[in-house]
Amino acid sequence: MKEHIRSRGWLASGLILSGLVVVSGCTPKGTNANTDASTSNDTLTMTDASVAPDRSDLTDGSTQRRDGSAYHLDADVDLDGCPTSMQHPCPNPLPDGCGPQELCGNGLDDDCNGQVDEGCSCTVGDVQPCFLGPPSYVSTGACTSGTQTCQGSGEFATWGPCEGGIWPSPEVCDDLDNDCNGCADDGLCCEPPLSCPDPEDIADAQPFVPYQLDGTQWYSGPANSWKWEIEGGPCDQLLGNTSYEITADNTSHPTITFTLSGDYTVTMTVTTDSETYTCTFIVHVVGPGLRVELCWEGTGSRDIDLHLLRSDFHADWCASNDCFFDDCKATNWDMGSWGYQDGPIAECAGTPMGSDWQSRGSCANPRLDIDNIDDVGIPENINVDTPGEGQSFRVMVHYFGGQGGEAHPLVNIYCDGHRIATYGQTPNQVTGFTTPGAWDCQGDSWRVADVVTHDNNGHTTCNVTALHPNNQTAGYRVLRDDTSY
Repeated sequence: MKEHIRSRGWLASGLILSGLVVVSGCTPKGTNANTDASTSNDTLTMTDASVAPDRSDLTDGSTQRRDGSAYHLDADVDLDGCPTSMQHPCPNPLPDGCGPQELCGNGLDDDCNGQVDEGCSCTVGDVQPCFLGPPSYVSTGACTSGTQTCQGSGEFATWGPCEGGIWPSPEVCDDLDNDCNGCADDGLCCEPPLSCPDPEDIADAQPFVPYQLDGTQWYSGPANSWKWEIEGGPCDQLLGNTSYEITADNTSHPTITFTLSGDYTVTMTVTTDSETYTCTFIVHVVGPGLRVELCWEGTGSRDIDLHLLRSDFHADWCASNDCFFDDCKATNWDMGSWGYQDGPIAECAGTPMGSDWQSRGSCANPRLDIDNIDDVGIPENINVDTPGEGQSFRVMVHYFGGQGGEAHPLVNIYCDGHRIATYGQTPNQVTGFTTPGAWDCQGDSWRVADVVTHDNNGHTTCNVTALHPNNQTAGYRVLRDDTSY
């Protein structure tokens, strides 16, 4: 077993796709471009989005630069005839930082071949931050971090695709450094009709706490319609639905309530009489301490339960000190032996059991936010807002009941809101998880992972170790009619 260690110091990152045609211009979606450079100050000057610029540093018809980079960068544009007030030069663009070879373990595309940490060894289920773009462009402009999960088997495990971030893209007229080279709107001749937010301008959200956005901060002109689209993490992708609720999503001021930790990609679309404008950014949903979530696919009734147990109790599953539906919900909480202080009511007031926690007056630690009995598509969550220094926890999933048949649960583990491990995701699904057992943790149960928590200057960091069948270094530990730790 290999121990996975990840602290809160994640990379900021962003996406360029190999073969992306980059145009220099200010062409809002759905417009007819105007290529006349002699227009007055009252008219935006744009290049035709259907024509790629002439790049002397590209081989004919190739997406590869002569220096070996897979990334197109914006070309220098002849701004002759463009009013000075509408010019956006970039006198000192960042160097791309591309090197001769890939360096393992940093989540960067060091050799700029369009892949991150390819050929690097990893442990199945580990998650690391990643950046798909020139290494020097990390934490610059619009770019924000993505993540990649280790996939495969044993010594053949490799890092999966880098997903969930915002990567360098061609400059558009939005007052934002889209290509992340250190300059906003460089190479364009235009007056930005909107001002898309820099990642640092987006405040963090919290699970179950209503989060309001104000689109007029970024577009203040006349609008015919507003639209907000949100993309979540692995459970959303598995279930094909959403781990959030959004209201007023056809207005400039939507309110979103996220149910899970992690990173959500938000796209704002504004339509006017003649144009369509978009801004895309990441909202970090940060739950304190240790959070574990469980989801599973399927149709019909299938009840699968999440459990969390501290190793120092030396207890069996479904017995005293095991945090699960029987003793960790607001209506039946009996986990005082864990010895943790309650948290503020704001941490859990918005959960499905929020009214019960409000009656208590505080949020207990540990606690189960959601007990999904038979509603396929609703993730279960267990939270420990203030875990102890050096304490060890084990995560377990139990097949309680329902229609039976093989299920494929997926577990995400978060530390201070950052996803650090994912188990059961395609192509590494759990197999042999077929038999419900109802009470007393009979039937099939999956020992997922051990988590050791640390206090790092007020922030929780975690060491996560995947659990495998006895005497094996790969695979999932699925047991039947076994309640032992």
